[in-house]
Order: sequence, then structure tokens, then C-alpha cells
Amino acid sequence: MSNPKPNYSPLPTNPFADSTAQPTTNQSPASLGLGLIEKFRRERLSSLRPIAEFFDTSRMSKPTGMTQITSRLTRNLPYFQGNYTLMFLGITAYSVISNGMLMFSVAFAVGGTHLISCVPAEGVVIGKNTYNARQLQTGLVCVSVPLFFFSSTIGTIFYIIGASTVGILGHAAVMEEPTENRFSDAV
Repeated sequence: MSNPKPNYSPLPTNPFADSTAQPTTNQSPASLGLGLIEKFRRERLSSLRPIAEFFDTSRMSKPTGMTQITSRLTRNLPYFQGNYTLMFLGITAYSVISNGMLMFSVAFAVGGTHLISCVPAEGVVIGKNTYNARQLQTGLVCVSVPLFFFSSTIGTIFYIIGASTVGILGHAAVMEEPTENRFSDAV
């Protein structure tokens, strides 16, 4: 004689959630990442200006004063926002790739996080001990922090900030406004 299993419905964990809303499907981290990349491409990179316009040397000149620098920054930063985002990402990618220890540290932390997310609820047995996901995450942090420290992560972050600031603000300050925009403001 088998006992029939009761059919329980899961209770909502959030008392403020709408009880009539349809349950959402669990998204994997990979699909969430692809969604973020797609959103980033749609919002930020849609405003990319042509490379010929971005590097138009006939429109580059030394600004005469602070007011001209301010007006150029005000106009060029939003106008070339996609190009500046790509410039920042390029500098970041170059910094990580050129620092082998940092690249290893990032791969170790990301790979460890992915492997820990695959651990079953009952944990994993290593030797005679059983470790749950929380204990493995603590171990990963304890190993990753020294790895990131020895790979000069802080210096790399400051390099990325400095190089991006100089490159982006320098370009925005020397790039003149197009002549058609000057005449449209006067009318």
C-alpha cells in the first residue's frame, strides 16, 4: 500500500508580492549576462559615431580658455558617449590582458563562482569532510583576495581610471563643435 504524496503549492516568500502574478522562470546567470549585454548594446553602443567623425583632425584645435573647454565638454561627452564607452572598455580589456596574474585571478574567481553555483544542496565531499556552498564561497574569497592583492588590482584600477579620464576628457576638450551646429544655435 503506497501513500499518496500530498500536492503542496509553494508559499510566497515575499509577503508584499502580488499573489495573482504569474511565477517567473528562473534565469540562469548566463542568460542574465546575455540580457545585460544586449541591453548595454542597445542603450550605450547605439549612439556610436563613425570613426571618421570621431578622429576628424580638421575639427581638432587647442581650446582658448576654460569657457571653451567647458562648452566643448558639455557638447562632446553626450554626443560621443558610445565611442567613449568603447574607449573605456578597450582600455579595461588591454589592462586585464596585459597583466597575466590579474587575468588568472579573474578567471579563478569567475570559474570558482560558477563551479560553486553547480554544487548540490547536500554539499560536496572533499576527503572525509562535506562542504556546503556557503563554506566553499568563504574558501574562494579567502584564496581570491590575496590573488587579487598580488596581481596589483588596485594599481590597474587607477591606471584604467587615469588613462580613460585623460583620453576621454582630452578628446572632448580638443574636438570642435561642427559648423552646422554653430549656425543652428544662432537662428
